[in-house]
Amino acid sequence: MLPCFSLVLLGAAAFSGCRGGSDAGPTGTGNDEDYLRTVCTGVDRVTDALMSATTPDAIAAVIEEFAATMRAIDPPPDLAEYNQRFVAYLEAAVKDPTSVVTTTPPLPPDDARRRLAALEPSITECREPTFFSRGLE
Repeated sequence: MLPCFSLVLLGAAAFSGCRGGSDAGPTGTGNDEDYLRTVCTGVDRVTDALMSATTPDAIAAVIEEFAATMRAIDPPPDLAEYNQRFVAYLEAAVKDPTSVVTTTPPLPPDDARRRLAALEPSITECREPTFFSRGLE
C-alpha cells in the first residue's frame, strides 16, 4: 500500500496522481469535500515539483507551502488528529525533501479513510490513483 508521493518517485512517468487547479487553497469549512480538494491539490503540486524542480530547495519550498496550507485548513472534526500527523510528516519532509519518496505518509483511521476514498471520484482535483483510496480493499 503505497501513497501518491511514494508512487510518483517509483514510477514518475506512469503517475497520474491527484490533480488540482492552481487556485485551490484552504477553505476553512471543515467538510470532507474541501479537505479532499486541499489534499489533492497539495499532492499535485508536490508531485509536479518532484518531477520538475532542479534543486532540493525548490522541492522543499513546495512542500512547505503544502504544510502551511494544511496547518491553516479546518479539517473535518474526526480528521483533526490525522491532519496534525500529516502536517508533521510534511514539515519533516521540508528538511529532507526526497523523503516523500521513501517515507509513507500517515493515513487517517480506516472509517474516515474509506469515507474520503468514496468521495474522491466526485472531486475534480482528485484523479486515479487517489491519495486515500490507494490500497483499500
